[in-house]
Amino acid sequence: MSSHSLQSVERLQSRIRAQRQPQQKPFWRRLLAIASSSQRSWHGGIELRGYKELSNATPVVPVVVGKIQLAIPLGRGRRFVQPCVQPGQHVRKGEVIGIGDNTTAWVHASTSGIVDRIDHVFAADSAEPVMAVILNADGLDEWLERPAPGLPQTPEALVERALQMGIVGLGGAGFPTALKLADAQQPDLLLINGAECEPFLTCDDRLMRENAEALIEAADYVAALLGITATRFGIETNKPEAMATLRAAARQARTRVEICPLPERYPAGGQPLMIKSLSGRNLAPGSRPADIGVLALNVATLYALGRAVFQDEPLTSRVLTLTGDCERPGNVRVPVGYPVSELRAIAGASPTGQLTQVGGPMMGQPLPDANAFVSKTSSCLIFGAERYLPAARPASSCIRCTRCVDVCPMSLRPLDLYAAAERLDKTSLQELRLDACIECGSCSSICPSNIPLRERFRQSKTEVRA
Repeated sequence: MSSHSLQSVERLQSRIRAQRQPQQKPFWRRLLAIASSSQRSWHGGIELRGYKELSNATPVVPVVVGKIQLAIPLGRGRRFVQPCVQPGQHVRKGEVIGIGDNTTAWVHASTSGIVDRIDHVFAADSAEPVMAVILNADGLDEWLERPAPGLPQTPEALVERALQMGIVGLGGAGFPTALKLADAQQPDLLLINGAECEPFLTCDDRLMRENAEALIEAADYVAALLGITATRFGIETNKPEAMATLRAAARQARTRVEICPLPERYPAGGQPLMIKSLSGRNLAPGSRPADIGVLALNVATLYALGRAVFQDEPLTSRVLTLTGDCERPGNVRVPVGYPVSELRAIAGASPTGQLTQVGGPMMGQPLPDANAFVSKTSSCLIFGAERYLPAARPASSCIRCTRCVDVCPMSLRPLDLYAAAERLDKTSLQELRLDACIECGSCSSICPSNIPLRERFRQSKTEVRA
């Protein structure tokens, strides 16, 4: 490293050290925080049985890749990259296999092997087939040689690193993290979402317990580089071990990072609600966290970003929860593109005749195909889900009980929204703030008439945009 680069690193490290001071606030600041705490509550939500105990008791286990076939998705939704490999080409783990423009995260080989073909497959959490690189793994899991990492010294360099390392939001949306970082113009607050409010999911819980020091280091780095003055982790109160481990790591690092409890109430991890709980700021429909001075990242996304920064490691794997009706529930670190059928065997689940839910019961979906593959945003597999999830029942007419209004965390009127959607009344949908719906499904789950409110609202959003 040149003397100039060394001086740049030392300057950045001094900025990080400057943030690592005792957290004690002046008495008047503490009083102000107590007075404003009432402004941080939000309406509605529901209490759900968590089923966390099924999978949260054991450490994350890495999945060993043998000589099997992987299918590595080249994107999701409308964001796809162009493959830059050919059939018959040998690739090593971490090698770039898909390059996008400056709005799309790159894609990397998640193990070493020979490219078989470029084809459409089902990703575990995609309702439609997606383009993927089909890779015949050689069982060696050989990494591409990487240069000694140098810390990005500017926000622009961090954006480039995140894009080229393939970092996307791992909380479910899959939005390129580089775009969030580029959009963060002089934020003053970094919020890390460790709520994991969906039942069954424990992948973020285990990640926080086992990688607390790395998470604090990554949060300090991002805050120092972007000039952020306050950093808060938000974690539901049903994860006491994760909270305690992170607090211990923060004390050890002498950092200002705060570990804050979130209510054990679904959907506490929804972005507008998490921001409200941790800052008291309101995220208006159609606006971005950057508009109110906030940079919000999922805890797994922060960990992947830290690996990209400090180890120059691309996103090639993720922690995924295996739970439900299986002999060996727990969490595994699984390569992107790994077949769900192999994970079924690892978990000791029945190979046939069971419903497998991908993601949680509220925001997830049934596995679209038995031969589907894990994507970057696949967070959980619930085997034998019919044992835990209520069977769909036929819908009947709305009885206007207003239970949906009581539980809507965004203070909407779902019954009126549904009536407007059935009339195709776009003007009323806009007046009733359809765009504020976060599609959490609280209204659908509480409706005694079994009306598929969330599904109708998703469809209506498409119709209004059209």
